[in-house]
Amino acid sequence: MLVRTGALLVAVLGALTAVWADAPAVRARAAVLIDADTGQVLYAKNAHMRLPPASLTKIMTAILVLERCDLDATVKASRRATLVEPSSMHLREGEQVKVRDLLYALMLRSANDAAVALAEHVAGSVEAFAQQMNQKARALGAKNTHFVNPHGLHHPQHLSTAYDLALITRYAMQNETFRAIVKTPFYIVERSHNQDDLWMVNKAKFLYLYPYAEGVKTGYTRQAGFCFAGSAIRDGRRLISVVLDSKQREADTIALMEHGFNDWVRIDLAEGTLVGTLRVENGEPEQLTVRLAQPLRWAVPKAERPRYHWAVVANPPTPPVQLGAVVGTLVLYRDGRPLLKLPVVAAHEVVPRSKLASLSGWILGGGLLTVIWRWQRRRRLMRSYIRVQRKPYRA
Repeated sequence: MLVRTGALLVAVLGALTAVWADAPAVRARAAVLIDADTGQVLYAKNAHMRLPPASLTKIMTAILVLERCDLDATVKASRRATLVEPSSMHLREGEQVKVRDLLYALMLRSANDAAVALAEHVAGSVEAFAQQMNQKARALGAKNTHFVNPHGLHHPQHLSTAYDLALITRYAMQNETFRAIVKTPFYIVERSHNQDDLWMVNKAKFLYLYPYAEGVKTGYTRQAGFCFAGSAIRDGRRLISVVLDSKQREADTIALMEHGFNDWVRIDLAEGTLVGTLRVENGEPEQLTVRLAQPLRWAVPKAERPRYHWAVVANPPTPPVQLGAVVGTLVLYRDGRPLLKLPVVAAHEVVPRSKLASLSGWILGGGLLTVIWRWQRRRRLMRSYIRVQRKPYRA
């Protein structure tokens, strides 16, 4: 096992030598790389082509189970679940397994029988569960996806795209339990039957080949080819990739991740960052400090970073200005063209300047001008007197 893994690692690194320097030379039929925080597409190849997703389907199955089930609930395996084609965890009719253990079997071993058992537990039937999968897909913006089953075994109408699957994976990775499952190397399930089959080993070689890997899911059918949805995190940045029908899915995935981490940088301003000041006519104080109302995060190509800048755009506010009031926008520009707009808010209150304060200001200002004028006049007179005194006396 270690020898084969080592040989695969050497092959992967060799394939990537020429790839990491520039944009990745991905061999997959379709591929996409997105920034998990912003949803930006950093790389795309046939990203909207409808293709069979194979077991990447199970990402959506896991989402619905996590959102609608008690993980400690017990599922009783039906005959239909036991008859589904492998891969499987070899469920037996009437066997009782907790939802949590079925999820690990689903995502690590890619057990199709676990998928059917979970679907029936959630919705009563595979068909009803598929309807729920499609509803969730539309809610997530996966417009070119249509699910027929919970496992991904081939069906001519069971289709998705690299981009849609990346959206689904991005959403799934926001779930803490999902993240914990997909990055687990192995798991020992509890079951009422078949005590000789307890170990669920993660099929994702990506976890062992890439130091920043988090999972997520392998897939294969003869019609779909080798597929993979991956997630990796480095220095707080999470990237999501999907490759469909790839003869080197691990190498393609790693090449995409390296491209995203090395060739893209993020403009990142935290919520609450002070971003400028505005003058408030007749306000007290006259300068209003403004801050970001929400984080600014945007990925840009590293080589093009100087082409981006941000500035605060606002009309002069009129007092009173309440703390937290929206007073303008922070605009991110690329080559002078607006790209992204975020609200900026007042970092403190500004009250109207009182008439008495204004009058006092005028009086004080007038008095100060008078003093200066008298001082300058006195100085001129003294200079004239000195010049007169210095002239020689003539009889």
